[in-house]
Amino acid sequence: MRNLIASLSAALVALAAAPAFAQAPPPDSVTQVFRQKARPGMTAEYEAGRKKHFGWHKAQGDPWAWNTYEVTTGPDTGAYIIASPNHQWADFDVWEAKFAAGDTADADASMGSSRGPSQMAFWTQLNSLSRLPAADAAPTPLASLTTYSVKPGHDAAMTATIGKINAALTAANYPLHSIWYRLVNGGPAPAYAVVTPRANMATFSNVVTTVIGKQLGTAAAEALGKEFFDHVTAVQTELLQRRADLSYAPN
Repeated sequence: MRNLIASLSAALVALAAAPAFAQAPPPDSVTQVFRQKARPGMTAEYEAGRKKHFGWHKAQGDPWAWNTYEVTTGPDTGAYIIASPNHQWADFDVWEAKFAAGDTADADASMGSSRGPSQMAFWTQLNSLSRLPAADAAPTPLASLTTYSVKPGHDAAMTATIGKINAALTAANYPLHSIWYRLVNGGPAPAYAVVTPRANMATFSNVVTTVIGKQLGTAAAEALGKEFFDHVTAVQTELLQRRADLSYAPN
């Protein structure tokens, strides 16, 4: 499970760039995610190196956004999630050909001495399963990240159950958004993750199970919860803090 969490991002974390839809959701997209830690006692050096490295991205005219979040709860507290969202698979071939060699060299020069463990993964953003924020919504300072290990062969059933949960939340006018992802490569699979953008800690008072219980009734809500967790083998929760100072946005 630790390896699974180590493979994720924001979200993972593509929070600021998640598009909205009116009638039909936009096509699913791919998010590239790095999860890194500073070497013990070298947090300041790592963060300075991260800023310097994103200066290289700016100088090279990198057209991709890179959003950084700091993990503030759980066993991986202190880790950094760096995510580049909203790509199609062919985009990676183009970016790799133009930037990969220089990016690796500059990252090693800027952060090599201060960077600890680093893992990379690819996640598909499942827009048809998500309750997306508006395209022009400002990035939130916090986000909760919940990662689910799912039983093999349960993908269709899992997504169907998520759809039922979303329908209940929408009917109840649940005020928080949710962005769902499925792991493509970079850790134990099948795995799903949901990112909930949060303006502040007070939003945790909006409890999903309570809202669904009021909307569907206790018995139906409990049955829906059992249906969901019948597909799940493990759950990990984390709170992320957005680090705008360590992020990069193209001009």
